[in-house]
Amino acid sequence: MTNDPGHGPLAGIRVVELGQYISGPYAAKILADLGAEVIKVESPAGDPMRRWEGSGEMSPQFAAYNRGKRAVTLDLKTSEGLAQLLNLAREADVLIENFRPGVAERLGFGPDRLREIAPSLITCSITGFGATGPLAGRPSYDTVVSAIGGMYSQVVPESTLRPLGPAFSDLLSGMSAAQSILAALHARTERGTGEHVSVSMVGALLDFLTEAASTYLETGAVAHPDSRPRRAQAYALKGSDGGAFVVHMSVPEKFWLGLLEVLERPDLAEDPRFASREGRVRHYDDLDAELKVIAATRPRQHWLDRLAEHDIPHGPLNTVADLFDDPQIAAMELVENVPLPDGSTKPMPRPSVGFSASGRRRLAPPPGLGEGNADLLTTEAPTHA
Repeated sequence: MTNDPGHGPLAGIRVVELGQYISGPYAAKILADLGAEVIKVESPAGDPMRRWEGSGEMSPQFAAYNRGKRAVTLDLKTSEGLAQLLNLAREADVLIENFRPGVAERLGFGPDRLREIAPSLITCSITGFGATGPLAGRPSYDTVVSAIGGMYSQVVPESTLRPLGPAFSDLLSGMSAAQSILAALHARTERGTGEHVSVSMVGALLDFLTEAASTYLETGAVAHPDSRPRRAQAYALKGSDGGAFVVHMSVPEKFWLGLLEVLERPDLAEDPRFASREGRVRHYDDLDAELKVIAATRPRQHWLDRLAEHDIPHGPLNTVADLFDDPQIAAMELVENVPLPDGSTKPMPRPSVGFSASGRRRLAPPPGLGEGNADLLTTEAPTHA
């Protein structure tokens, strides 16, 4: 990955984001990372995530989802605030909002109204449960949607029942929105007009859980947290020093035979429970117990070195702190020091994609509350027309 940034493949695209918390801001952040100019519209009080953990107006969580944007403050419940927003929409290519269904229409900037004043504008609404149905009007926080949408049933064992991070439905719906907006931008080049993109958090989860969902619809089999590890023959183990690591054998028999060499346990190949892949899937818990006992006899690094020698898919089970100490992450240059207005820098994860022709612009810090008002809002009396 080059250190010489360009402008990004979305240079020249302007996005107006009326988002708060995660899903809408994350979608816009993806577009900003790709080179779009993103104008974040906040209420005078600001996105509530700004003040998480008592961090003034720039919490780490806000910074994560809002880097590289500009920001203005508008009171959209006033005629002047609405008129300013409509002026921004006229000059934009994309407008993203993640209000409850009907809020944008009630405030005067629903997709039909925006299409009247900006026919080429692509609008995107991110909701929890879509615009119809018994749950459509409910508040849509990630924990609720991840529970209703089946995600927690795939990652949280019943024995340790609790909500689990990260914010699955927020992040996946933000990714889905960004992907869909890119498709709409492409379609606009052929059609010449914009369109409205609808994304739901619960729908994004269902799309992400496509294997579990499709399997159930076809066979009636209900997937659980260990369903895929069984089929994938994936195991999490600990060395004698407490260091955790994973092994993923998938289908090729060579990985199973290589693992037996690493473990110095060729006898396991003769065990009728483990003699075939189907048997290892069926007796997953038994094999997992055997592997855990063996792994505990040597430190993690011993196993990592031996697994690498035998070309078996494996890796350390890193914490976030471990991740940024990993030499592979350093080699990929996935952290960038972002300059701040006061002359200091803020380390941030950089986009992992590269473009050979358009490059990628340097990361910019998240915006201060309303810092773009003077530059981006009209000084004349705006109109609705």
